[in-house]
Amino acid sequence: MKKLFSFFVLCGGMMYVSAATQALDPAKVLADTAKYQVADYTIPSYTEFLIAKETAKANPSESNLQALLDKMSALQPKENPYCMVANINGDPKTRMAFCWFTNDGIREGHVQLVAKADAVAADFDGADVITVVPHDTITTKKLRYAGSVPYILKASGIKGSTRYSYVSHKAVAENLTPGTIYSWRAGYAGHWSEIGQFRTEDAEQGEFSFLYMSDSHIMNLEYINEAKLCATVAAATVPDARFCVFPGDFVEDGGGANAEWEWERWFEESLKPVIMKMPIVPTDGNHDDSPNINYTYHFNTDNSFNKNYTSAPQFEGIVYDFVYGDALFLVFSMQDFWRENYDQVNRQWSTYLNHIGSWFRDQTARNADTKYRISLSHFNLFSNSDHSTDEEPPLFRNAMLPTMKACEIDVALQGHDHTYEVIGPVNPDNCTPILDAITDQEDVEVNGNTNVTGKKNGTYCTDDGTLYFIGATCGRKRYYPHNRTRMESEYTEDSKLLYDGHHHNVKNYFDLFTGMLGQPGKPSFTKITVKDECIEFNSYMAEEDSTATLFNTMKVVRNKEHTVPVGFEDILPEVRLKEGKKFIHDNQLFILHDGHVYNIFGQVAD
Repeated sequence: MKKLFSFFVLCGGMMYVSAATQALDPAKVLADTAKYQVADYTIPSYTEFLIAKETAKANPSESNLQALLDKMSALQPKENPYCMVANINGDPKTRMAFCWFTNDGIREGHVQLVAKADAVAADFDGADVITVVPHDTITTKKLRYAGSVPYILKASGIKGSTRYSYVSHKAVAENLTPGTIYSWRAGYAGHWSEIGQFRTEDAEQGEFSFLYMSDSHIMNLEYINEAKLCATVAAATVPDARFCVFPGDFVEDGGGANAEWEWERWFEESLKPVIMKMPIVPTDGNHDDSPNINYTYHFNTDNSFNKNYTSAPQFEGIVYDFVYGDALFLVFSMQDFWRENYDQVNRQWSTYLNHIGSWFRDQTARNADTKYRISLSHFNLFSNSDHSTDEEPPLFRNAMLPTMKACEIDVALQGHDHTYEVIGPVNPDNCTPILDAITDQEDVEVNGNTNVTGKKNGTYCTDDGTLYFIGATCGRKRYYPHNRTRMESEYTEDSKLLYDGHHHNVKNYFDLFTGMLGQPGKPSFTKITVKDECIEFNSYMAEEDSTATLFNTMKVVRNKEHTVPVGFEDILPEVRLKEGKKFIHDNQLFILHDGHVYNIFGQVAD
């Protein structure tokens, strides 16, 4: 006969242990769940509770019952914030933007910041706490919650027709101190979020690192866990990363079947290890497209493009720029190419992409003094795997290659293809690789999956062309590389075949893949470090034991100084210079003094 227990398992004042068996009593545990109602708790915590409840009902094992009790204890009051994130929005030396969700009807809340790393709740009680009131508090549309996601529908019993409204809170902190680590939280007294942190750009920023992660495609438990593993390992491997770029496909189910639950899991679980340590630099992917504009509700990035151009994209803040250190970042979306005046027959032009090209030229002219120019997009101009024969890339190349040339983009960070691909540098005039710009490569054994080219590492000079990079996927959805024979067989000069989903128009396409090309087979991320002498890439696989395996290292160098795009020479560059610093623009000498730019005649020129 088993001994009597000498402890109690309590939850909400109830005792759940059977004295005779020392085991949890399923009847008592399950009966008490009736008092927990969705109206009283945050949607994320209540859904996790529901999943645990349904699992315990189906199989009332000791472990499932204990998991249910844990979720009951973890239920959060309906007033608490969730899905919190920090975003770069403007000058990263002095500004940071924030966004978070609350349940429908909970409109109260603000941001608190304290200049301290790893702050705890008590640190927010001092006089030096910064309080930021939201500039937008938006009640969302009723968003489809579970959509068509089999995992959440089956596990929780939630109906696919379930819809919730939320309140999206957005705030921007200004006049921050450069080079400072801030801890932050959102909410109000008695209802604070967890505490995140970030570091502002240094006043005179030197070398810095950031993370590249992409294409998590959150859809079920396996995908959630793979992306969470990657984020956990990435945050531990690159603890000094200043931000994380994420070029889209956060979720799997877009369109009318979109599921807010997938977005919720991206913020609350999969990417949370990174979100709590640094800002996210996002843009949208094709799987994120939704009439419910989930993306717009969840992020707080600069929306100037939408206000300044007539062909505005569906989402806010998917086209924006910022300067960090000696690099200009141009974040943009090609997702909305078809929304206004699109040539559907010949796929030759798009008003929206023309606006993107004009915006590129304008921003590179305004930031002509930066040494490196880096773009970030979901869709790719060049790719090897399953998207190489899509119907969109010919249009993207036709519209964007002249822009990449005019703006002298050094590195194009891309997503969408889920394979690890190093492409170029590509001559934008004829789509050929600039082979004499590549040195220090290592020849390795060719493998049809992990490395089709048999190349790795290397130094790539971008004086005369752009290096295109796809860093595989941080999640589970993987594509596999195509070999030379397949890519050559897919080439066509017949415009009638070009848009059938089986052909491309890049002659000798496989030759563009000048570096490592393959499927790592595990969740992957890349540490990118901007140095004075180069941009360094270190790519890692996240192992199941939460360690990182380095599998490719390369450098991008630029020897030529950047120029201003033709037709944009009269735009005066943004001034990020020291007091008394002289500079030349359009063959004229200027000087910075007391916050103003003067020409040689002493006239204010700013």
